[in-house]
Amino acid sequence: MSRLILVTGATRSGKSSFAEGQANKLEKPVAYLATAQALDYEMQERIKLHRMRRPCAWKTFEEPYQIEEIIAQHHMHYPIWILDCITLYVSNLLFAKLDNVEADNLVANHIHEEILQRIEDIIRVIKSTNITLFAVTNEIGWGIVPPDPISRLYRDIIGRVNQRLAKVADEVYIVAVGIPLKIKPSLINENME
Repeated sequence: MSRLILVTGATRSGKSSFAEGQANKLEKPVAYLATAQALDYEMQERIKLHRMRRPCAWKTFEEPYQIEEIIAQHHMHYPIWILDCITLYVSNLLFAKLDNVEADNLVANHIHEEILQRIEDIIRVIKSTNITLFAVTNEIGWGIVPPDPISRLYRDIIGRVNQRLAKVADEVYIVAVGIPLKIKPSLINENME
């Protein structure tokens, strides 16, 4: 029986550490699906710190685009997965699609739908396996409205992606200042949109 556990919150709130700790408690083989790309020095350092923090017994897959394929190919060997993170995955897909294309409304809508379809593909693969997957994501829509169209498009896509994942997730946690708060399942009526 598959399980999807969504872990969300602000940047540097402790999301990854929480997901890693929860996965470690399950005492089964863990696969870590890292979506970050080392495109600059800062990201190289972040990736290095994440690598150092992981137990050496965990299998790491560094894959910025083909998440569903990696899970489909290796789910029999690893019952526990950490996908870190959805936010960078969406960024990777968005900028691969834009690549010097002017983002008008028609292009933006097409990209939006294409990324949501990729999320549906990931959900389908998870549900067809017998894994527990911790998906780490960021809440980026709580700040000011971004000044440029690409940033607004990104914020809007992340908002819809997070909503979709939360809807199908078995559990949802929001992490703030290193403290996790379980928000699903909750006592609040889940039929509210």
